[in-house]
Amino acid sequence: MIVVTHINNKLISVFDNVSKVSIDINCSSALDAMFKLSKKYPERLIAWCHHDLKEVLNDKGFQDTFHHKLIMASYELRNENYISENIGFVDSSPFIKINKNVTYPTWLMSSCIGAIHAEVLLKYDFNEFKNDSFEYALNSIAKIGMLNGLFCYSEPNLLQSNSIKLPPFKTKTKTLFKFIKQHYKSGWIFITFFNSLIYEKKLLILPLLVSIFNSKKQASLNFNNIAVKSSRRNNNNLTIDVVIPTIGRKPYLYDVLQDLSKQTLLPKQVIIVEQNQNQNSKSELDYLKSNNWPYKIKHIFIHQTGACNARNIALENVKSEFVFLADDDIRFDVHTLKKALSQMNDYGLKAATLSCLKKGEKETKNNIMPWHTFGTASSIILSSITKSIHFDLAYEHGFGEDGDYGMQIRNLSQDVGYLPDCSLLHLKAPVGGFRTKFEHPWEKEKILPKPSPTVMLFNLKHRTKFQLLGYKTILFLKFFKLQSNKNIFTYMSNMKKRWNKSIYWAQHLNNRY
Repeated sequence: MIVVTHINNKLISVFDNVSKVSIDINCSSALDAMFKLSKKYPERLIAWCHHDLKEVLNDKGFQDTFHHKLIMASYELRNENYISENIGFVDSSPFIKINKNVTYPTWLMSSCIGAIHAEVLLKYDFNEFKNDSFEYALNSIAKIGMLNGLFCYSEPNLLQSNSIKLPPFKTKTKTLFKFIKQHYKSGWIFITFFNSLIYEKKLLILPLLVSIFNSKKQASLNFNNIAVKSSRRNNNNLTIDVVIPTIGRKPYLYDVLQDLSKQTLLPKQVIIVEQNQNQNSKSELDYLKSNNWPYKIKHIFIHQTGACNARNIALENVKSEFVFLADDDIRFDVHTLKKALSQMNDYGLKAATLSCLKKGEKETKNNIMPWHTFGTASSIILSSITKSIHFDLAYEHGFGEDGDYGMQIRNLSQDVGYLPDCSLLHLKAPVGGFRTKFEHPWEKEKILPKPSPTVMLFNLKHRTKFQLLGYKTILFLKFFKLQSNKNIFTYMSNMKKRWNKSIYWAQHLNNRY
């Protein structure tokens, strides 16, 4: 590892962290030095740190963190990130609300300490960043990279325990607008302007006008020729169980079991939780016993409906190293499980969501990449992770349980990857399914909550204040188009009441469970 030390982007020193020998580089900025070093040492890890932190680098932390080349990581010692928290007005991803106590996926990079592999950095055009501040460039590199397969993290283990404090930097509004203009759709700068005016009473005309003249950053990269072989690779004899909650989809489930029976990597066990709320009912899945299946089937029949409860029951019975969370109306080819586990192995991933599209939809992603959501119908997880978390029953018969489960995974220091070429077909069967008719208590209210209280619960638990406000604005604008009442004043008054009612019921759900 080669280390670049700096103070406010001014280059102070460069040294080889293995030999401790200084390296001469003819430049004055830390960013320039990193690009030049990448050309000179294309097989090395290029690290940066504030000069005051060079004595507290955690070598073991660097070795553990950079287990393959397509990783960029940093850690911010200060209470604020360089990019203002107002970025939540436009970015609703889980990458904004960082859990700083664990390894956490985010493109929000810090100049305090961090690293990126030289081979990765060489994929970027230095001319795109040479006029940017060091902090801005690091965030830009990560933001663009994550969209193209670069796994970026906040990593506290890069530093040894210390009491060093760095001077705070002032986040600038013009920087926020510039970053939005260069990395998001142009219309988001106007949404940010509007939100700042409505929620903060700030009239940010100058930052808005200046940002209009900023051009987009490099939109795409190709990391395909960078070999990815994680040092965290598991053994090649991986085992997997399959979990399937089902209700009223006998023929569709049969097809899923047939697909599983043809896998080049057979599951050890398929755990089926069949639900029927009729207390006098019996299982309709006669083929579970009448057919000969090449794997063990554990069939659990219950009279309580709800996918959260069903999956929790099933996960308690998992015995293999990995578990595939499946739906009862998906189809997939014979190599799906083997291919997915192989790719997860290469990237050192312990959780991944597979591509799961409806008929006629086309996959738009080309690379394995960090994923902003989580699919309960199409994901594979290391089984030991599932022993530490559960599907929250507060989301039962609603929406948001999958996203919440994904957030629980991330807050355990695990990332969720996306495997676009391990594809499933989601039939979205018109019968049965998990979301049977269920009457929630708020459906009897005179003022109906908007959004759904389970969606609001997810937002309250996992999004920042600014992400919540940004979501509120977009919701109000989109829903207005659907209303026959076009009186903006009465509409806003009614929507505020519905929003507050949603918060009330979300808090009720959270306290109840």
